[in-house]
Amino acid sequence: MTSDKPSKWYRRVGERIASTENIIWFPHAGGGCSPLIRAARQTPPHTNLFVATLPGREARFADPMSETLDELVDALVAELPVTEQPPILVGHSFGALLAYCVAKRRQASGLVVMAMSSPDRISRCDSIVHLSDREFAEQLDLRYGGVPKALRENEEAMRMFLPTVRRDLTLLESYQASINEVIDIPITALAGTDDTRITPAQMQNWQSHTNADFRMQMMVGDHFFPLSHFKQVLRIAGQRSETAN
Repeated sequence: MTSDKPSKWYRRVGERIASTENIIWFPHAGGGCSPLIRAARQTPPHTNLFVATLPGREARFADPMSETLDELVDALVAELPVTEQPPILVGHSFGALLAYCVAKRRQASGLVVMAMSSPDRISRCDSIVHLSDREFAEQLDLRYGGVPKALRENEEAMRMFLPTVRRDLTLLESYQASINEVIDIPITALAGTDDTRITPAQMQNWQSHTNADFRMQMMVGDHFFPLSHFKQVLRIAGQRSETAN
């Protein structure tokens, strides 16, 4: 059974399924539940799906954002949904780092990382978090895409959106790799064929972070390919769980 203990840190997406398979999805920087809820309505998942709900966005817009990465991960670990079997952790971009940090502290059936370089390759050499709002928004769109011109030209919308993304990227850049970076959890790395920010070689390096099985797969799309391949990502995550069991 899966516990639905109320928590502001995770939200169930889709119906509760009579299955021991549980997937926990950690969104990209600035991301929330909404895109996944829409995807689940179009293609109901055949698994129990939870999405991490971070402060500073959507229903938690008024909640203060975490000051440090450790503070954020501590909360995510403490509030992790209770499941009968260890869950599969799925992370997109910044969410891949969060999923990995959780996996280092909690048992998991598998880890699926998408559109994110391995933790030891995180660099601050080309940081954009210090830029003005306009320059920051332009660089976000240039590097990752997904920031429409109409949104970039809406100052009010930018004032609501940019601080959350800026804080998430600041937390990402603060990650300090340690010697003990290897986990005993199978890892699947998914890379977008048209992702100009994260290359397949960067994704392949996740192999050095597991003592268990590693798989690498390309998927059609840019940095945000997981949102357009929702059903396929869940299927791949489910296969990883079957392999672990």
